[in-house]
Amino acid sequence: GYTVLFGANPQEAADLAAISYRTSALSLIPVANAMDGFSTSHMLSEARLPEPALLKEYLGDPQGRISCPTIAQEIIYGAKGRVWQLNRWIDRKAAEFGLDELDEIRDWLSANADAVELDNRGDLVAETLQFIPDDLGAQWRRQWLGAWQKGTRQLVPALVDPTNPGLTGPVQNQPDFQAGSADHRTHFAAEVPRLARQAMDEYSALTGRKYSPVHTYEIEDADFVFVGLGSVCDDIRAVLPYLRSRGMKVGLVAIKLLQPFPEAEVVTALRGKKAVTVMERSDQMALTQFVNQALFRGAANADHPGRFPGIEAVEEIPAMTSAVFGLGGHDLQPRDLIAAAENMAGENASPLVYLGSTFFSDEAGRTFNDLEAKLAAAYPETTLMALPVGKNPRLLPENAFRIRFHSVGGYGTIATGKLMTDILAGALGLYSKSAPKYGSEKSGAPTNYYITLSPEPVLVTNAELEDVEVVLSPDHKVFQHTDPLKGLVPGGTLILQSNLTPEQAWRALPAHARATIRSKQIKFSIIDAFAVAAEHAPTVELETRMMGIAFIGAVVGGVDRVADGSSVDALRE
Repeated sequence: GYTVLFGANPQEAADLAAISYRTSALSLIPVANAMDGFSTSHMLSEARLPEPALLKEYLGDPQGRISCPTIAQEIIYGAKGRVWQLNRWIDRKAAEFGLDELDEIRDWLSANADAVELDNRGDLVAETLQFIPDDLGAQWRRQWLGAWQKGTRQLVPALVDPTNPGLTGPVQNQPDFQAGSADHRTHFAAEVPRLARQAMDEYSALTGRKYSPVHTYEIEDADFVFVGLGSVCDDIRAVLPYLRSRGMKVGLVAIKLLQPFPEAEVVTALRGKKAVTVMERSDQMALTQFVNQALFRGAANADHPGRFPGIEAVEEIPAMTSAVFGLGGHDLQPRDLIAAAENMAGENASPLVYLGSTFFSDEAGRTFNDLEAKLAAAYPETTLMALPVGKNPRLLPENAFRIRFHSVGGYGTIATGKLMTDILAGALGLYSKSAPKYGSEKSGAPTNYYITLSPEPVLVTNAELEDVEVVLSPDHKVFQHTDPLKGLVPGGTLILQSNLTPEQAWRALPAHARATIRSKQIKFSIIDAFAVAAEHAPTVELETRMMGIAFIGAVVGGVDRVADGSSVDALRE
């Protein structure tokens, strides 16, 4: 089957695109470069893209030649060699040689076979012309230069020839199919891990960014380990320092090569640990199955050494938990990961949990209390599937800040958020991470956009921003369906779209909103961004979408952290 690489963020997705191509060219097996939808595909953050010259050096010329990386490839695709081709040419032209010349050229080729194979420039041709008839000298040189070195193949073989179409791979009869399946597994798929490591090592040497089938963090002394795939690995990395500050020895195993699964590396990382939580974005538990199989093979090696070569023996399998998260775009907060770590460290860790979900409420009314009690009695396992959570700790530096948009589909908020992220990160010299949040509905449905700016790289990815310093609401009816003040820190800023006067806009706010603004000393501003856009938009069609530009201006001029942290020239640039 396919090889699958899986990145955690835009930087890894970009790098693994090149590594995927290189791995496929070496292994002759298709490679899928996978990433999380939305969490990575729609994420805006800094990334260092490889230069074209670096990619050219790393990937090579598709029509260039390489030594066959495996014996199976050499047998099927490898060139028979320059010596072989020259001898075949001599056989065809034997009638034009003298008897002594034939023996002499053949003896010379045999004695100098290794040097001949490496002589792609034809430096040795002159030494052989004494054995070649004068009228065949030019042909001899062309044969020499046109022959492929023994055991080499084209980097990207021309497996399909449009001028000579053919059919390959059909099941002609059952025995042939089984033999072909065994051949693929043994002679091709089994080589992928080694060739993927080679491709990763070569890329790491060129870029300085280290890649391997498995990345580990804080694993050496860890008692409790998360195993993750994709963007959630960055979320886990964000909470590791907090967990360790509380005395919890927690680490992370981040999978980069999903298929074939790197069992040996995973077993090496997990053996001797007390408990493991496998993060599952699918309720099919595929990653849990891969991890369990690897550990079971390690356990088998403890009883029967060498049964599964390359995998270390595991004397005791850690307590395993599958933690389902993010289904349908479900929110995942840092507090949920902290709860998962506490579950691992508990006396009797639940084997299956759904992070961010609550199935039974302590505050339910009498009717629901009776119903929940009935369900809990009938399905007791559900009482273990939700974890108690606390508050989110602050995981960002003190001078970092976050922005949350409340808008409506069709207002151009996503484009505004991307542009604002680019402007503020550049002007303030900060790292950034931003992404939208919206459903499958069309124009008119609520749309959110989240921006984080920090002097350090931003790791939190899958969490909707609850605690923020700035709230922007192009949706003037936002208080009718949500609370935009939720999580706005004391002294924060709220900028609201309104065509009312300041006094009218203030009176139009719900009483609880006015009370919150007063108690938290929130800086409340209004802007008629639609009027600004109507005045300056070059066409009527752009009026709605250009209102976002007015909000960018309001942030630049009305948010102290922005106005005080950058110059007008930097913002204009």
